[in-house]
Amino acid sequence: MCLDDPASAYDIADYMNALFSAYMPILSSAVFDNQGKPYDVAKILTKDFVFDRAAYEAYSHVYLPITYVLSYALQFAGISALVTHTACWHGRDIWNQSKKALEERSEKLGDVGYRPLNAQAEDQSSDILGETPPPQVGQAGLENMMAGEDVHSRLMKSYSDAPMTWYLLIFIVMLAISIFVVEYYPVHLPWYGLLLALGITTILYIPAGIVMAIANVHSSLYLICQLICGVVFPGRPVANMVFTTYCYITSAQGIKFSSDLKLGHYMKIPPRLLFNVQVIATIVGCLTQVAVLNWMFTHIPGICTPEAINGFNCPLARVHFNGSILWGVVGPHRFFGPGAIYRPLIWAFLLGAILPIFVWLLGRRHRNSSWRRVNLPIVFGSLSWIPPATGLNFSVWALVCFMFNSVIKTRAFAWWSKYTMTLSAALDSGMAFSLLAVFFGFVYPGWGWIQGFSWWGTEVYKQGCDWKACPWKVLGEGERFGP
Repeated sequence: MCLDDPASAYDIADYMNALFSAYMPILSSAVFDNQGKPYDVAKILTKDFVFDRAAYEAYSHVYLPITYVLSYALQFAGISALVTHTACWHGRDIWNQSKKALEERSEKLGDVGYRPLNAQAEDQSSDILGETPPPQVGQAGLENMMAGEDVHSRLMKSYSDAPMTWYLLIFIVMLAISIFVVEYYPVHLPWYGLLLALGITTILYIPAGIVMAIANVHSSLYLICQLICGVVFPGRPVANMVFTTYCYITSAQGIKFSSDLKLGHYMKIPPRLLFNVQVIATIVGCLTQVAVLNWMFTHIPGICTPEAINGFNCPLARVHFNGSILWGVVGPHRFFGPGAIYRPLIWAFLLGAILPIFVWLLGRRHRNSSWRRVNLPIVFGSLSWIPPATGLNFSVWALVCFMFNSVIKTRAFAWWSKYTMTLSAALDSGMAFSLLAVFFGFVYPGWGWIQGFSWWGTEVYKQGCDWKACPWKVLGEGERFGP
């Protein structure tokens, strides 16, 4: 599903000065004080990085640009819609497949020999390789397919599965290390806070995985993790960042791990070999990322600041930091409590929980109803990347999505089904390789002709207010806004 540029809603709200947004840039990764300047969080923290209420009242409340406001509202709606949508459309399948998986685990597998596919499976295979899209399958037929066993599962029975004790052992070891980290280091997060973060991920993992499998869009648990930690452990910004990291990264990496297992299943890679490769790759990846991060902090001057060279201003890290200020320092009750400026945003939870029910009731009456294609968790959750993403990112995404998943899929289905994933992987790999080549081949060595290199294409985007972050209304010297 493709979404158009949501900039018009932001423009209208900004020009109407909704929630004092006209005194701040329309799109920014920063949060602001009552003078329209980036919020200086150091003024409201003690030396132990704990919230100082007196200093907060003397300085300023925290104000959000309109993109932050609407993004938070959509993320609130997306989280509740994720649960409701999953329960309505996939609740029965989840329950049946869970029981089936437990039953298969308890059964002993006998010798596996050649078993021919049934006529239905052969017809489906020929349809997939043909020029026309596969036919629509009714609900009864779909349930029979899910209850059956496909050819990939039959072939994979030739290999021994990775024992659950391997996963359990890694879980216990990593949990012990995590508890040691939060208890030994001064992050102000108790061990039961860590367990709460893992519990949230466990509950929302399957709904987020279903959306990822359908639309390749990860429903982020980022905001709900920050919000819950801000309620349970208020005034602890470091604890909020650690809690959010364990909660969000566990879900994101778990879904990627499941995706790799699925790919290995189709490629007929032995499960035990795939498990070992994943563990080794995870260890190497962690050590490499930490080493690169420390190298960047040492060798890139002004990193994660607006003045950083070569654009190393860390937009995602700043969003993460601002979230720790909002929910970890100031706390959700000061944003959504009685009389708070942003209290109306909490109604988005109720709206997100109710709307999927209406979509489900409308779609379940007719099998070919267009309402069956409406996925509200994707509609709400896809906009959670604003900020730091901009309207340009979404416009390009919508254009590419329409071309590949509508035009090409309709006119050349055989090509689309065979080469789309390969082309996507090739483009991602090519971009990563080109980034390494450009950075280490030209930018980092600092060749003479690179220093001060400038032309129209490197400067034109800096001329407008998108780059300069101009507010719609400008305050005079000493003026303030807000209640």
